[in-house]
Amino acid sequence: MGELTATLSISMKVNLGNYESADAFLSLSGITPETTQEEMEELLDGPARIAYDVLKVRLGQRVAELRRK
Repeated sequence: MGELTATLSISMKVNLGNYESADAFLSLSGITPETTQEEMEELLDGPARIAYDVLKVRLGQRVAELRRK
């Protein structure tokens, strides 16, 4: 069985008209018929959650910088 991995992409669109939108994309790969729900939840609740939290903070910082300009 191959390694179960996660990919996370997050973005936020900001314009001067006070319109904001956020997009997040999360995918799991390496899923086989033998992959259990517990394995997927472990990945989503562990490394994927950590990555999301880090990206969310960084994105918030970048948006704040853009708003100050």
